[in-house]
Amino acid sequence: MKMLSSARLSGAVAMIALFAMAGSSLGQQQAPSLDADVASGALPAVADRLPKNPLVITPFESVGTYGGTWRSALRGGLDNAWIGRTVAYDGLVRYDREWKEIIPNLAESWEVSDDARTYTFKLREGLKWNNGTPFTSADIAFAVEVMSEPTYGGGTFIKQPNKVTVDVIDDTTFSLVFEEPNGLIMDELASINGFTVVSLSKDYCSQFYPKYNPDAVANAKAAGFETWEAHMGNRCSWATETIRWANPDLPMMNAWMIDEPLTGDATRTTFKRNPYYWKVDTEGNQLPYIDRLEMRVSDSLEEITLMALNGEIDFQDRHIATVANQPLFFDGQEAGDYRLGPNVPSSMNTLMLQFNLNHIDPKRRALFESKDFRIGVSHLLDREEIIDVVFTGQGEPFQAAPRPESPFYDEEMAKQYTEYDVEAADAAFQAAGLTRSGDFYTFADGSPLVVTIDMISSFKSEWVDMMELIQLQLEAGGLDIELNNIDRTLYYDKRVVGDYDAQIWQGDGGLDVIQEPRYYMAANDESVWAYRWAQHFQGSRPEIAEAPPAWAQEQMDLYTAIRAEGDPAKRNDMMKQILAIAKENFPVIGISLPGEGYYIAKNNVRNIADSMLHAYLYPTPAPYDPFQWYFGDK
Repeated sequence: MKMLSSARLSGAVAMIALFAMAGSSLGQQQAPSLDADVASGALPAVADRLPKNPLVITPFESVGTYGGTWRSALRGGLDNAWIGRTVAYDGLVRYDREWKEIIPNLAESWEVSDDARTYTFKLREGLKWNNGTPFTSADIAFAVEVMSEPTYGGGTFIKQPNKVTVDVIDDTTFSLVFEEPNGLIMDELASINGFTVVSLSKDYCSQFYPKYNPDAVANAKAAGFETWEAHMGNRCSWATETIRWANPDLPMMNAWMIDEPLTGDATRTTFKRNPYYWKVDTEGNQLPYIDRLEMRVSDSLEEITLMALNGEIDFQDRHIATVANQPLFFDGQEAGDYRLGPNVPSSMNTLMLQFNLNHIDPKRRALFESKDFRIGVSHLLDREEIIDVVFTGQGEPFQAAPRPESPFYDEEMAKQYTEYDVEAADAAFQAAGLTRSGDFYTFADGSPLVVTIDMISSFKSEWVDMMELIQLQLEAGGLDIELNNIDRTLYYDKRVVGDYDAQIWQGDGGLDVIQEPRYYMAANDESVWAYRWAQHFQGSRPEIAEAPPAWAQEQMDLYTAIRAEGDPAKRNDMMKQILAIAKENFPVIGISLPGEGYYIAKNNVRNIADSMLHAYLYPTPAPYDPFQWYFGDK
C-alpha cells in the first residue's frame, strides 16, 4: 500500500472537479420514509431539495435499498469521537477511500494560487442545511469570523499565527486567503478537522453573536450564561465537540441529523436522515440509505461488548475491538450473526513513553534531556515479552517511526535501541550520569531516583498490563518506577505546569506522518515530551514557552517551510529531514508496532469495505461512506 501525504496537484494551479455530469441527468428517488412529508407539503420534492449537481457516489458493492437503524454505542456521554467518525465527516473536501487523494465534497472544485496563499472554492449550487435554508459562502465566512474571536472556539487552523480571511466572491464562490503560504491546508480541510469551517449556519448562529444581534449578551444572561461565548458554545458548538450533539435545532449538512440529543443524563442518542442531504448514488437515489442511527450511551465496556456478542450492534470498532476481546468476538460470530473485518491502524505504536525534557526540576530535566538515559530505558524493555503476554504475539518491536506501509518508512529508525540488553542499558545510564547503589540507580550525588509515569488506564485497557510489565522490567534493570493512574483532566493540566516525569499515549503518526508529527518533533500540545518547546513553536502560551535546542529548532524551521510549500514532493523531502533529526536525537521511546485491528459488522450490512485504514485524522469509518451502507441479504 502506497500512502501519499497530500493531494496530487497538477502544476502550480490545480482545478479538480468530479462527476460534472451528476444529478440532472439521473432519475432522482428518495427514501420512502419521506414520502408522506412530501405529499403533505411539509417537504419539497426531492429534486428541489438536492443541489443542481449532487455529488454522485459509487456504491462499494451495489446500489442499496432504503431503511433500517444502525445500532452502535458510545462509551459515556463525552464520546464525541465516535459521532465524528460516523456522522460528521462532510467538509469542503475529503479523502478518497484509499487515503491517497483529496477529492471534492461540498466544494465541487477549487483552485490554488502559485504562492499557496489563496485557495478559491466553488460550492455546489443549491446546497441546503437540513432545515432547508441555503448553504452559501456566507456560512464559511461567518464560521471563520466567529472562530477568529480569541474567546470562541478551539485551536483550529483559523487561530494559527498564519492568519486567514475569507473573500466572498458570490454565493457559491469564496477564497481562503492566508497571510503566509499554507501548503498543508488542503490536508487539514480533508481531515476530520475540516468539519470546523462548515459547522456553523450564519442564519441560525448569528443570533448568538453580538456583531449581528445587539441583544446577544443580554439574551445570554437571560438564558443563564455569563457570556455570549458560553451561550453560543452551548447552542452552536464548533466542530465535533460533545455539546454540539445536544441541540436538535442546530442546522447540519451531514447525512443524519440529531433526533434524540446527547444530554448529560442520556442513555442513548439517535440521528435521523437529513432530507436535504446532497449526495446520490449512481442511479440518482438520494442518500443515505439507512434511515436512523441509534447509539447506546454506557460507561460500561462490558455492556457494549455483550451487546456486540448478542448481535445488538450493526457496526462498531471503537472501544470494544481490543486484542483481549478478539478471541471472544471471533468465536461468537455465528451466534451473534456478525463478521469481523480488518482495520489497518495508522498508529505506529501501541504505547509511547515520553519523558519530560522540559521538567521544571533542573536535575530531572538534565537527566531526561540526556539521550543516553532514554537509550538506557529502551534497552531495559523486553518488548518481545510485552508482545507475547499482552498482544498474543501480534506486532513487533518498534520505536517512534513511520509504519512499514508509509513512504517515509526507515527500518533503522524503527528498530534502533529495541534490543533487550541490560549491559548496554547500564553503559548508557552511566554515560547519563547515574550511579548504581544497591537495587536501583541514583543521581550522581547519591540522591534517590524514583521515576513516576502518568497513565490513564481507562483509555486503553491493555495499558494496565503493559505498564505493569514495563514497571517490572525497568525495576529489574535498576530503575525505581512508580505508576500514577490519574484522571484525564489532570493528565492534561499537568502538562502546563511541567511538574511530571513521564506520560504515555498511543503512537499516532504512522501513516499521517506530516499531518501528525507530535513524536518526531515538538509540534503541538500532544508533544508531551517537550511541551514548552511546542508552545514556542505554536506561538501559544508565551508565559511557559521555551526556546528549544538547535536540533529541535531546525525541525521547527523545516516544518514551517513545509507549511509554506505548495509542492508535495518538496514537502516530503523536508519531512524526511525532520525524521532524520528525530532518528539522531531519539526524543521518545516506543514499544511495538500495533497488530492488525478489526471491526464488527452484522452480516446483513452491505457496502462495507473489506479492509479499512484506521485513523483519527482519516476518521474511520467515515471515509468509507457509511451513507451508502444498507441492510440487505446476509
